[in-house]
Amino acid sequence: MTAPGDQTVLLIEDSDTQRAMLQHSLENIGYLVTSASSGAEGISLLARSRADIVLLDVVMPEMDGWETLALIRDVSGLPVIMLTAENSQGDRVRGLRTGADDYISKPFGQDELAARIDAVLRRSSEARSDGLTGLPNQRAFSEHLGAALRTAQSSGGETCLVLFDLDDFKQINDTLGHPVGDQVLRAVARIALRHIRIGEEAFRIGGEEFAIVVEGSLEIGARVAERIRAAVIEQRGEHILPTLSAGVAAYPAQADTRDELVHRADLALYAAKDEGKNRVVIYSSSLG
Repeated sequence: MTAPGDQTVLLIEDSDTQRAMLQHSLENIGYLVTSASSGAEGISLLARSRADIVLLDVVMPEMDGWETLALIRDVSGLPVIMLTAENSQGDRVRGLRTGADDYISKPFGQDELAARIDAVLRRSSEARSDGLTGLPNQRAFSEHLGAALRTAQSSGGETCLVLFDLDDFKQINDTLGHPVGDQVLRAVARIALRHIRIGEEAFRIGGEEFAIVVEGSLEIGARVAERIRAAVIEQRGEHILPTLSAGVAAYPAQADTRDELVHRADLALYAAKDEGKNRVVIYSSSLG
């Protein structure tokens, strides 16, 4: 079983010997590996670098696996597999209730490790994917935005949020039917994917509502929003498509927290609707 080469495992294991052996096994399977020797170091790495899954040892000094898992769950829904030499049912239940996605008892072979990781990643992908459009969903958006803001905070960078929805979409459902409405949503998702670039991620976060998270300034985010709005207009000759309205806000220039950033981008989106639709509005303090 070979994992895609762009998937990264964050391995948190205090034993140098165990960590080296596990890293070797994971790299043999095909994963990229980032490793930490303590819970605190693992949390720090999680805030600064990308990972697709965490392998977390339970028995560690100072901050054990349970405490580390609780801190991970405070900031991320990233899948976590607990590793332990203990094999009691109570420990397995505790791990699952604390938010672990799976629990592997040591010792285990490379084939079991590969199968467990593959299964957890597959379930995680399904839980974070919108079934209609294939885009990441609201849950994935919330996790990604939180991670993007932590990265921006630690690096001194900027993160921009674009929220957009389809103008008068209800009329399409009411007059042409929901199957046509579904086709419209899929078409808009494809357009958005074709017109985002490296450092930009698209999500479907509601019925006809989408989000783009952009690594960069307010001006870059506004250009992304305008690029997608114009692309939808261009495709209207080939598809039954409405126009779209978008709101844009940036961290840290206009918001201090994730919730505040979402709220301010939403205010800008409502302003775009009020001003006549089919436009991009950048948040300003006059909007509230």
